[in-house]
Parts: sequence; C-alpha cells; structure tokens
Amino acid sequence: MMKKAMTMALTATLATSAIAAPLAFAQNKVEPISNEVTEEIATNFIQLTGKLGEIDKLESGALFTTIEQGEQIFTLTIDENTIVLDNTGKKVELKEGLSFTAFINKNKPMLMIYPPRYVPEVIVVETSDMGSVEVGTFDQDFVNKENTLKLNLSAESQITNLAGEKVQQEDIVGKEAIVFYGPATKSIPAQTNPYHVVVLETEVTKAEEVVPVEEAPNFDTFEGEITDIVTRENGTQLLVIEDEEQPFNLTVDKETVVLDNTGKKVQLEKGMKFTAYVNINKPVIYIYPPQYTPEAIIVQTELPSVAQLATFDANYVSNDKMLKVNLTDETEIMSLTGEKLTKDAVIGKQSLVFYTIATASIPAQTTPSKVIVLGEEIVSITPEPVIQILDVLPGLIAQDSYEINGVTMVPLRDLAAYYGYTVKSTGKGAIITKDNLSYEITRGQKEYTANGVKQTFDEAPALLEDNKTYVQQDLIYILRSAE
Repeated sequence: MMKKAMTMALTATLATSAIAAPLAFAQNKVEPISNEVTEEIATNFIQLTGKLGEIDKLESGALFTTIEQGEQIFTLTIDENTIVLDNTGKKVELKEGLSFTAFINKNKPMLMIYPPRYVPEVIVVETSDMGSVEVGTFDQDFVNKENTLKLNLSAESQITNLAGEKVQQEDIVGKEAIVFYGPATKSIPAQTNPYHVVVLETEVTKAEEVVPVEEAPNFDTFEGEITDIVTRENGTQLLVIEDEEQPFNLTVDKETVVLDNTGKKVQLEKGMKFTAYVNINKPVIYIYPPQYTPEAIIVQTELPSVAQLATFDANYVSNDKMLKVNLTDETEIMSLTGEKLTKDAVIGKQSLVFYTIATASIPAQTTPSKVIVLGEEIVSITPEPVIQILDVLPGLIAQDSYEINGVTMVPLRDLAAYYGYTVKSTGKGAIITKDNLSYEITRGQKEYTANGVKQTFDEAPALLEDNKTYVQQDLIYILRSAE
C-alpha cells in the first residue's frame, strides 16, 4: 500500500496521566477546586499506569515485566536503582497483578523497539492502606504550581532524592517531587503533613510552545511489500507492489541506495517490507500502475533500529521539533553516492537518519550511527513551455487495422517501433521494451503484463497475417503515453 510517510519517530501510545494530578488510588480525599490560571510546566518525567504482569528475573538481577492494556503493550525493567514504594511512601515488594504508576525520566535513552521498554526511576504501588500520592513542582512556600496542595514540613519529614539520600527542605523548591500524604484540610490549597517526599530531579522550566517549521520536501515516501522482482536486460530491477487500491512499481538501478533499517546493505527479496524515498523533482513515467525510481529503499527488519527522514536546522533539530541528532566523529555521514560529508552538510537538507536509542524528551535526542544526505535545499521548478504536437497515431492506425467484435486491432511491431520500442518474439507472443518499461503479450490470451502487473485485453492478440501480430489499439496508446 502506498502511503505518504510521516517522520517517523517511534512513540508508544500509552495511558499517561497528567503530571500534576493526584494518582488514581488516592482514597477518601476531597479534591480542592481552583479557578486560577496556572503556568504550564515542562516536566522531565512521564507517568505510565497499569497492572503488573508476570515478573521475571533477568541474569543481571533486574526484574522484567510486561504490561498489557488492551492494544497497548509496554515493558518495565526494574533494576537496583529503581525506587519501589507503596502509596504511603513505604518500601514494598512487587507482585503480579498490583496496580502501579511508574515514573520515567524522559531524558534518559530508551531502545526504539516494540513493545517499548522503560527503566523507571520510581514505581508507586497501590495498596489497601489509606494514602494519597501527588506529583508536582513546589515554590518557596512549598505550594505546588496548581495551588492545590501546600506541604507543612517539619524536622521529622522524610525527604529523600532518587538515590535514597536525605536532602533538605530547600531542595524541594522548584523541583519535581512525589509527595506521599494522608489527611489534608479542605482549604484552597489543601494543607498536609506528608509522610515522605521524594525529590525527582533538578529544576524544571516553563514550557515553551513548539512551533514546527513548515517545509516543502524534495522527497515523497512510499511504503509497501515487494510482490515480485523482475530483472531486465539492462540490469535494472522492477519491483512490483500489488495493492488492490493503489498498486505501484519501483525501478531499482545501480544508483539506488538499498539498506536495511540499521543502515547496512541488503539484497532485495520478495516479501520484504520497505520504505522508498523518491525525489519529487525527477520526471515520472505516467503509466498505470505508476512507476517510480527511488533514490533510496530502506528494508524493514526485526532489529531494534529506526530510519527517519527529516530536515535539520543549524542546531541539528528537525523542522517538526521532534528529533535532535547529536553528531559525533563516530557518526557516518555520506551523500547518496557514498561520498563522505561533514556534519555541516546535514543542515537544511533532507536526510535519512539511522539510530537505535533515543530519549523520551521533546525533541527526542539521539546519536545516530549513520546519516545519508538525500538532497540540496528546496529549489523552485519553472515549468517548461507547452508544445503542441500533431497526433499522427489515428492516421497510422487507419492505414493497417482490423476490427474484431467492435475492437480495433493494429500491427504491434510497426507501431511499437514507431515510438522507439524494441519488440522481441517469444514464439508464442512478444516482449516490448524501452528503457525501464516492459510489456509481455501472448497470442490467443487476453491476459498480459505491463511492467510486471497483470492486465487484460478485450480481445486477445492474434497472428492475422504471416509473421505479423495484431493487438488491441489501446496498447499502442499506452506505449505512447509512457514516452
């Protein structure tokens, strides 16, 4: 199926709850209402909620569990650095079936695989004990940004960081923290003496609106599965992609870059799923099914790697603000012809980026293994003037044609040769070729192939005179339109 691609960054669709809201298992708590317009805060953490699946122990000693919520699946790796607490702030043992909320630092690298795999900083497990849990950023008066909760801290208050070390009250100010508490007043803001406060991170900043840059791309992206591969006499390959709605073909020549999603060279085979990148400024053969000559074909494999098309600014951030590439001396940067380039060559040009691990931040950050610069900056194209051409085909048909059941039959070889095609006899029919085009007909059969795709005549080709095959005139019009 042909699809206009989106830039692909590989994002899990998970049930994430608002960072500033109390967790779902807060019990017997009257929620204060605030009409105050609050600042939007850029959080460093995402929350994932669900029920723990079967828990396995890895060779490293870490625990591993898979969470399935309908069509949403993700996995958690719990290592020695993960803090596991119940909703009163006490340490607890993980068990299958327990409801939880996991807090993941979105700036930490993560494997771009499916299902997505996360290593949380903190897991809060729901228990039957009364207790509320809230995540927020607190000011110097220990009031959260939403003005819904004020902490009354004392010398007995347990305040720790992610390493489990005791920290001071002032270390809470301006930073994200998980607050575990019980009874609270019904005032605005509600006031409470927390059981435990875990400071998650350094200071957070005000969120800035991200305005993606609209770009006019030089490349279209097509996706599909290879149905058949036809090798032509000139050495090029024709990839046939059959689709009930939108079939298309691809011509692969010696200039086409063919790689898998890790950036390694690969041999094309039937059944492979791929993404093809086609320069929209190149001429297209207007036939059915449409035929394209891509600059690059990326074959999808099961390996945990991503190939993404994007245009990057001077800070190496994509125009949609979703990906930032950190280019190092180890990053292989090249042109379509294989020429080595410097990282400056990436700026302002559409490029294919190959990477495995990225942060969960916005923009996601990654150190790619390979970058292929596809083209130059956007260029404007001046259309060529229209030239009127006298249609001589009806006159040629009138000189030599037959009619069978209302269908006009014309001499194949003479008319195909007129338009520059080579006609090669197969004994039972003929193969008609020109450049990257290929048609095959069989006398007595209505079925024929056009660039590898099966088509049907109204009347079968026939040998109406000695050594002279006649075909339905529609085929000649198709050959002409493909010039």
